[in-house]
Amino acid sequence: MRIWHLKFEVDEYDNLTPAEEFDLDEIQSFDGRRKINDWKPMIVKKIEDKPLSNAPGFSSHIPVIDKLALEKLYDIINDFVEILPLQCSEGEYYALNITEVLDCIDYEKSEYKTFSDGIRIMRFIKYSFREDKVNGKHIFKIVDEPRRRPFVSDEFRQRVLNSNLTGFKFELAWDSENSNQ
Repeated sequence: MRIWHLKFEVDEYDNLTPAEEFDLDEIQSFDGRRKINDWKPMIVKKIEDKPLSNAPGFSSHIPVIDKLALEKLYDIINDFVEILPLQCSEGEYYALNITEVLDCIDYEKSEYKTFSDGIRIMRFIKYSFREDKVNGKHIFKIVDEPRRRPFVSDEFRQRVLNSNLTGFKFELAWDSENSNQ
């Protein structure tokens, strides 16, 4: 089993940004809390004069995808995200509010730095996941990092690659075959 960090190709393609002044607390609230009941579509715009991809950059912990990507990925992400429409003159785009926040880290096999209290995790150097907790979870965040980049399954990655969707970038976070058992 492989788990990937989801990233976006921000050098080759344009990014989206809020068109109006935005509240940083609103961006930070994408931490697993549900938003759909109070969601008012955010107005977004391009930053540069480059083409937009199927997954333009927005914020590292808030994936944004277009209508085609949503159609290709819907069946494997729908149980784990809220699909929040954005207002964009360039086309149909959606912010994915990832509501699947898992307590799935195998701390004995992971490497991480803690804050001075020795308890709270500052950052991970090496991830190790509990397979029973991540099996069948195609997009998720972890309790230690609810405001950081999401993780995706190998099936998610393969679906993106097989569908020729643009803008997605994947960094291997964990491979159960090559981890120290």
